[in-house]
Amino acid sequence: MSSKWRVVYCRARQEGRARLHLLNQNYEVFLPLLRSRRRVRGHDRICIEPMFPRYLFLALDDHKHNWAPIRSTRGVVGLVRLGDQVPSVPPQLIEALKARHDEHEVIDLARDQHFAVHDPVEIAAGPLAGYRGLFDGASGSRRVRVLLEILNCQRRIEVPIEDIRRA
Repeated sequence: MSSKWRVVYCRARQEGRARLHLLNQNYEVFLPLLRSRRRVRGHDRICIEPMFPRYLFLALDDHKHNWAPIRSTRGVVGLVRLGDQVPSVPPQLIEALKARHDEHEVIDLARDQHFAVHDPVEIAAGPLAGYRGLFDGASGSRRVRVLLEILNCQRRIEVPIEDIRRA
């Protein structure tokens, strides 16, 4: 029988610690991380945080692995249970999440946004936050062009892709 993915419940903000200690015990661990832009104390910051706060995935074989050390691992509360059963996660879900990772093993929400030319967008951050315009194309790996109506004429501006969202 092959390994099945199970869900581990972690202590608050200790998913990384739990991941590290489970890896040190030779378990196969998957902690999906997100890169997103957050406003912290009035400034935009790029944050890398768990996709599912307080949870991570662990590949376990019902007969091969000893499950006893998991609960006493630093950062871990225990395996997620439904009654006395430890449910498994469909492997397709894990593969789909892994496929979205970039070279740094992080899911970039901005990269997953796909805009077509002339899609309506809104600028969500920066000095032009709140303005609506039309997507005009990519101008680099992390920047895009947006057409804005300013003073009764269209202006093409460039903004980071993280600063726009669908209108």
